[in-house]
Amino acid sequence: MDQALIKQTSIALEDLLKIYAKNDPEAQSLFGALKPIIDDAKAGKIQSPMDWGDVPGGWFFMEGTLRKYRDLESAFSKFQIEVTGGETPDVKAALQAIRAMRANKP
Repeated sequence: MDQALIKQTSIALEDLLKIYAKNDPEAQSLFGALKPIIDDAKAGKIQSPMDWGDVPGGWFFMEGTLRKYRDLESAFSKFQIEVTGGETPDVKAALQAIRAMRANKP
């Protein structure tokens, strides 16, 4: 696991959550749920991959209203990927497909 990348993605996510949590109750809830994991990530305490489902917050982007913040969704995704072990070949392929779809979107 790349500790520098885990720390970098946790700081980027935390910075955005601090901004959006000021005015958005769902962002506040997400920040509260992720804060212990973010703190551990910044401190280098995540030494083995977490299970994907153990990183709370996906609901806020799938079912909630946070998907309107593309930068926050991207930061969350990058963070989740890193704390769950980094980009596997399957994850890389999925991300490339998503980027290609977004690039072709009018």
